[in-house]
Amino acid sequence: MLTRRRLCACALCSPILLSTSLAVRAAGNDAQLMQAKLSRVTEDITPGLYLTVDWEFDLSEILVDSMKRGIPLYFEYEFRLERPRWYWTNKKAAQSHLVQRVGYSPLSRRWRFSRGGLIQSFHTFEEVLPLLKHVGDWRVADVDTVDDIDDFQAETRLHLDLTKLPKPLQVSIGGNSDWALESDWENVHLSKDLTRR
Repeated sequence: MLTRRRLCACALCSPILLSTSLAVRAAGNDAQLMQAKLSRVTEDITPGLYLTVDWEFDLSEILVDSMKRGIPLYFEYEFRLERPRWYWTNKKAAQSHLVQRVGYSPLSRRWRFSRGGLIQSFHTFEEVLPLLKHVGDWRVADVDTVDDIDDFQAETRLHLDLTKLPKPLQVSIGGNSDWALESDWENVHLSKDLTRR
């Protein structure tokens, strides 16, 4: 009788434990914003508002293993600057996307990192990872976009772009959480230095 009760208790607890472990596992695939700074640069070839951002995340073994098999991954960084409106949806003042690609060549045994027209090669993935977690000198808006910081709000986010994977792979991974890497929209502090002078 006692054994039967224990079996019933285990049966009742197992879905709870399973859902808890899945929640913890899913949380491990989230990217966390560590810091973000928006700067106004006027004395440059390309004046504008530049974002420097640091993320913290871990990649699942499946993602790293897929890259080692020759499947590149695309990390998309997004920024939006909006003017909040109480009577309607927010008005977009600026929006920017940045894609960084990481791949591995089994033939040369080298990792390749690309951002825009920049392509770099590395011996290990550990050398590439800091470039994915830290993005600097990213021009996200025109230099005179912000006239009053109280009238604007800025947000940024990061996610793994699965739409750039081969179509058969997109179908096979379905809703597999091991392939998920994303953050929420995170606020970026706006300082008075950003306003037009």
